[in-house]
Amino acid sequence: MGRAIKQIERIERSAEEIKADDLSAILTKVADNREAIEECLIIVEELHKAEVLPALKSFLKTRQEVGVLAVEQLNQPGMHNIIKNGMAMLQLLAAIDTAKLDQLTGGLNQGIEKAAKSTEHNEDIGLFGLMKATNDPNVKRSLNMMIQFLHGMGEGLAESQDVKQ
Repeated sequence: MGRAIKQIERIERSAEEIKADDLSAILTKVADNREAIEECLIIVEELHKAEVLPALKSFLKTRQEVGVLAVEQLNQPGMHNIIKNGMAMLQLLAAIDTAKLDQLTGGLNQGIEKAAKSTEHNEDIGLFGLMKATNDPNVKRSLNMMIQFLHGMGEGLAESQDVKQ
């Protein structure tokens, strides 16, 4: 029968061997992900050219002061309403049909141009001129659109009042 082992010799690696192994592992990772690293370097280079990196660096150095300032601004009395209104506007913009909006903005643009031209002449239209204008098909079309808008807005207001009650 053999003798019992009483002492275990541990092989300790030197700090240089550990560094060499770590460096080897890093180089392996770099080699495996060469394309991704090159793309990241291109992005960093473009950020540097656009002088975004110095601004970001300055921001990070003063992050404590910037954070305090941001919190102070957010705690201003009207800021909560501004944030809520901004979110409501974003929801409204998301709900609008772009084709319908394009049609309305096209008409609005032409209306603004006509209104701007009419201010150059500075003519008084009078009641008879107003009655005569209602016979114009373009005016009828615009009045119909405005009346339909007011109907829809009224329905929306009624629905929101029903929900509140």
